[in-house]
Amino acid sequence: MIELQIEGLDRVRAEIKRIGKEAEQGVANAVKATALEVISDVKKRIQRGPKSGTTYWRVPGEDGLMRVYAGSPYAGVTKLVAVFKADGKQNLSLTHKSSAAGEAPATDTGALASSVYFTQSSKLSATIGSRLAYSAYLEFGTAKIKPRPSWTPAVEAAAPKLQKRIETAIRKAAK
Repeated sequence: MIELQIEGLDRVRAEIKRIGKEAEQGVANAVKATALEVISDVKKRIQRGPKSGTTYWRVPGEDGLMRVYAGSPYAGVTKLVAVFKADGKQNLSLTHKSSAAGEAPATDTGALASSVYFTQSSKLSATIGSRLAYSAYLEFGTAKIKPRPSWTPAVEAAAPKLQKRIETAIRKAAK
């Protein structure tokens, strides 16, 4: 999970207490709007961002196994990278262009983008996450995989907007 924090949270709490329920509701709306914006941005980065990694070719075999090759069969350069039982339930195209290190993950089946969620546990906080454990491996990398961030850039882009939304909500409620 990625956390988006309100700068000067103590000051925001003091203003909410001073102004009242209208300020509290305005800040809650700002937090929710920002969380929804982050979710939308993460999904867009996964689904539409530039992808310049390896191309994978899936070749279904008569033996019920799917063989996955990396490289270009047109150039005569391929390497077998995986073999798995293909039961027909997978939503797989015959080719997949992966993301390179530093790019958001490239969507293949749509599972990662579909796993994104948020909950608002209080008026001043929201949790944005993925139901898939491997999302963290993609975001931060592992010993074998370089990071493919989508969450961190989305949160960084949303942080100034959250700050402005909160300031606007408090100003509006104070009038």
